[in-house]
Amino acid sequence: MSSSKRYIIFAITLVPIVVFYGFSISYSINVPWFDDIENIPYFLAQYLDAPSWYGKVAALLRPNNEHRVLSARLIVYLQYLFTHTINFRILNLIGNLTVLGIFLVISRAYLKHKGILYGLIPAAFFIFNLQFYSMTFMTIMSLQYQLIIFEVFLSFYLLTKPSKSAFLGAILVALVGTYSMGNGVMGWPAGALFLLYLGQWNRLIVWIITGALAIVGYFSGYAFVQGNDEGFIYFFNHPFKVIIGFFAFTGGILDWFPRITFEKRMLLPVIGGITIVSFFIYYVLGALSISTRWQRIVPAFARKHYKQNTYFQQLSPQWAAFWVSCFVYLFINSALVVFFRTRFDYQLVLWATYKIYPGTLMAMTCLLSLQIFRWRLHSLLVIVFIGISLVSWASSYWHFVPQVTQDRKQRLAFALNQQRNGVGLGAEKKSAFAEFVVKTFERSKSHGFYQFPQPLISSQESRLEALFRDSTQLKTGVNVKTEMLPYGLEVYNDSFEFVNSKEEGVFVTLTSPTHFYVFSAEPLLHRSRTQKGFRINCPKGVIENDTYQVGLWVVQKNGNQLWNTQQSVTFP
Repeated sequence: MSSSKRYIIFAITLVPIVVFYGFSISYSINVPWFDDIENIPYFLAQYLDAPSWYGKVAALLRPNNEHRVLSARLIVYLQYLFTHTINFRILNLIGNLTVLGIFLVISRAYLKHKGILYGLIPAAFFIFNLQFYSMTFMTIMSLQYQLIIFEVFLSFYLLTKPSKSAFLGAILVALVGTYSMGNGVMGWPAGALFLLYLGQWNRLIVWIITGALAIVGYFSGYAFVQGNDEGFIYFFNHPFKVIIGFFAFTGGILDWFPRITFEKRMLLPVIGGITIVSFFIYYVLGALSISTRWQRIVPAFARKHYKQNTYFQQLSPQWAAFWVSCFVYLFINSALVVFFRTRFDYQLVLWATYKIYPGTLMAMTCLLSLQIFRWRLHSLLVIVFIGISLVSWASSYWHFVPQVTQDRKQRLAFALNQQRNGVGLGAEKKSAFAEFVVKTFERSKSHGFYQFPQPLISSQESRLEALFRDSTQLKTGVNVKTEMLPYGLEVYNDSFEFVNSKEEGVFVTLTSPTHFYVFSAEPLLHRSRTQKGFRINCPKGVIENDTYQVGLWVVQKNGNQLWNTQQSVTFP
C-alpha cells in the first residue's frame, strides 16, 4: 500500500477520535454528579484525614454500592498530588482516554496479525461513538466502565507474551482491575480460559490461585445488594425475554432509532447481537480447530473448512486465545447486566451507559471478519462495515448532541441549587444523602481542593435572586402553563422564542420569601438553534414546601432577560 493511501486511512480513522475528544472536552463541566461525590471529593477528604496508612488504604478500597473503585481513586489522588486540587473535567478526560486505550489494544492485536489498515476505519467509528454519552460525561462512570475494559484487555494482551515479567504484569493489571470495578472480577475466568486453551498449566494454577484470593479479598466487607436472587426468579419466569434482551444488549450499537417504540427499536440491536454471537461461535470453532490439544472437539467437516481458511492456518494460538478471552469477558458482563437488571426495567438492555460493551464487540467482530474473509468477501465486507459504522456513529451524534447539551445546562442549574439550597446534585431534601453531600463539599472547601466554578451559568447568577425579588427588574407578558404532577411541577410554553445552544437557553426560576430555585428548561425543537417553546419538570424532591412565583431567566449571548410569568404555584 502506498504512503498516500496510508495517510488517507489514518486521517479518516482519526475523524471519529478527534470529534469524540473535541466534543467531550467542550461539553464536560467541573461539577460532580451523584456517585461522583462519594468516590471523588469524599474519598479524597477521607484519605487526607486518615491518621494511619491503614485508614488511607481503607479509603482507597472502601466499596461504593456494588463496586470498589481503586483505579479511579488512585487517579484522583495523583491529580491532587500534582495540582493540590481536583478538577472533574480533567478527570473526565482521563477516564475517556481509556476508550483510546481499548482501541489501541485491539488495533495492535489486529495489526500484528497482518490486519489491513482499512479495518481500523469502521472499528474507530464503532468505538468512538456517542451512544454511551451518559458515561462519557459522568466522571466516575468514565473512570469505571471503559477503564476496566481497557485494564482487562491489557492484561490479556500481556498474557500473549512468553516472558515471566509479562505474565507478572498481566496478574498485576488484573489485580488492579479487580478492585477497580466489580466487572473486573470476570477477567479471571476469561483469563483462565486463555491459559487453559494454551495448555500453560503452571501459569493457569498461579492465575487461578491469585484470582481466587483477589475475589475473596474483593468481597471481604462487601455490602451485597439485596434482591439479586430475584434475577433468577425473573429469568425462570421470562427466559425468552431475557435471552432476546441479551442479543439486544450485545448488538446495542445498532440502536439507531432511540425515539421510536421500544419493541421496534430493539429489532436492529437483536439482529446485531445474533450476528456477533454467531460470529463468536464460528471464531471459537476455528480457534479450537488449530489446536492439537482441542481440535478433536470440532466436527471433522468443520475442521476441513477451517483448514482451507488462510487466516486460521496462519493464526498463532496466543492471539486466538486473546480474541476469544476478550469476547468472553464482554459476553459475561453483558449477560450479568441483562440477567440482574432487566427485572427493574427491561429497557436497560439499551441503556446508554452500557453501550461501550456492544461498541467494542462490534469493532472486534468487524476487525476479525475482515481478516478471516480477506480473500473472499473482503471488498463487500469493508463496504458493509464502513457503512454500518458510519450510520451508527452519525445517528449517535444526531440523536444525542441535543441531550448532552440539555444535560449539561441541567447539571449546572442543579449545582446552582446545591450552592443556594444545600440540595441539587442527586440527593433529595432532608435526606441522609443530602446532608452527606453538604458535609462533603464543606470538607472539600476546608481542604482547599474543590469549590464550584464561578460563574456556573452566567455572571448574572450572583445577583439573580435579588433581581427576581425586585419586580421592577422583570419583564411581563410571557404566559406559561403549570401543572403539579406526582413527581414535580411541569411548566410549559409553546410560543416563547429564544436561542438554544451549549451556553444559551431558558431557565425556570421559583421564588418564595425564603427560597429560590433555578431549573433548565428543555427546548421543544431538539436540533434547532432558534427555538419556539419549552417544557420542564421541576422535581419535588429538591423543592421545599412553599408558595413560589414562577419566573424565566433567559440566558442569551446578546443579553439576558428576566421575566415574571405572573404565575404562582404551591408545593404542599
